[in-house]
Amino acid sequence: MFKVLKLLPLLLLISCVEKTPEDKVIIHELPITSHDGVGDFYKRFGIISTKPSPNSFWSETRVYVEGIPDSWKEPVVKQIWFDDHQFTYQNYKAGNIDSARFEDLKSSWNFDPEMDDLTEQAIKSFTHIVITKDESGNLSYRIDTDNDLSFEDEKTFSSVNETGLKNSSDSEVHTLDYQSLRNDSVADLKTNLEIRFNRFGLMNYYPVYYTAQFQDSIIQISNGFQSTEFRSATSLLIGKRDSLHPQQPIELNEYLRIDDKIFQNLGVDANKMVLRLKELPEDTILFSTQIGFPAKPITGNEFTSGQEISLNDYKGKFVFLDFWGSWCAPCIDELPMHVETYNAIDKSKIDFLGIAGSDNKERLSKTLKEFNVQWNQILSNEIPDQYGITGYPTSFLIDPDGIIVAKNLRAPNFPDTLDHYIKNYTWDE
Repeated sequence: MFKVLKLLPLLLLISCVEKTPEDKVIIHELPITSHDGVGDFYKRFGIISTKPSPNSFWSETRVYVEGIPDSWKEPVVKQIWFDDHQFTYQNYKAGNIDSARFEDLKSSWNFDPEMDDLTEQAIKSFTHIVITKDESGNLSYRIDTDNDLSFEDEKTFSSVNETGLKNSSDSEVHTLDYQSLRNDSVADLKTNLEIRFNRFGLMNYYPVYYTAQFQDSIIQISNGFQSTEFRSATSLLIGKRDSLHPQQPIELNEYLRIDDKIFQNLGVDANKMVLRLKELPEDTILFSTQIGFPAKPITGNEFTSGQEISLNDYKGKFVFLDFWGSWCAPCIDELPMHVETYNAIDKSKIDFLGIAGSDNKERLSKTLKEFNVQWNQILSNEIPDQYGITGYPTSFLIDPDGIIVAKNLRAPNFPDTLDHYIKNYTWDE
């Protein structure tokens, strides 16, 4: 998939909703409980590089650590951040990051110190790991688990043991001390960090997830497993996810249904340790890019004829809505299969609509003729923005009632997947 690098307001990426009067807004704050592991979420590993950190403005944030074994040749010391926003803010306040750089970070990371729960105090928002490599390329490390700026009292972990090289699935779970704000005070806390040896370095993630209960539903919560906080990610699962319930996580600001009511995921307030859900009034008019919700309206001019068309024109049949571009190699790779499928489908029950983004007229026209594409196309940069498209191809399958039922249908099962949805829909006679 090709990525399009655009920074868009998050709320616009996922939905549009008719404004609700403030006196009708209900915010539920649900206490959350932490658990070891990842629940029914998928693990997301980060990489700790074994190479020395290059000199940059971050060099000013380094602090001295001791207790590295004398026998270790060319050891590399790395910071492990528990909370990147807090780490950056406290270093800015300490004069280690200048104002211009701090403003750049606020913009690129989309954070506001006045809105986040941050403290000027230099707290233990990070710890250290030291890594060495022997002549055979085998790795060893120590991690400052008690966060006392010393490795002297820490155990050494190595990619080799008595029987030889460890398997890539072998890992160690470390319990680390850190600090964060809880109830507006600095709290001494602990978290788990799993480290696994890998040819790219050391893979790592925080194997901690959370749950909250709302009415009769258990909500699983993840912050992405790359932090101890909830600065930019709060993913939710309602109940269990398994082969019989292959639900997609509900991301920050997206919507969920519980007992026929719709709520918006406002994320976790880690200071209070509560999940915030916004209850929407029953008369809310909601459009979204989520499965299970009405698709956002689309109106534009058909590329070849110039005639105005809209998504509403397709009501009563399925629509394969394809965001693509003639410049996009993965899109072109799938185009012959799309053409073959389109020529074989029952067009009284399903149709295709292409949205060509970041394209030009000449190249698009040539591509449509070359592949004999017969379905309607709209050339637009605004519609992909409205749908929050950040990579091509991206597709949606919309049912005859205008509800999104699937996303990102790809080869080789594309024709069979369309056929499955058509056959299992209850058609009016």
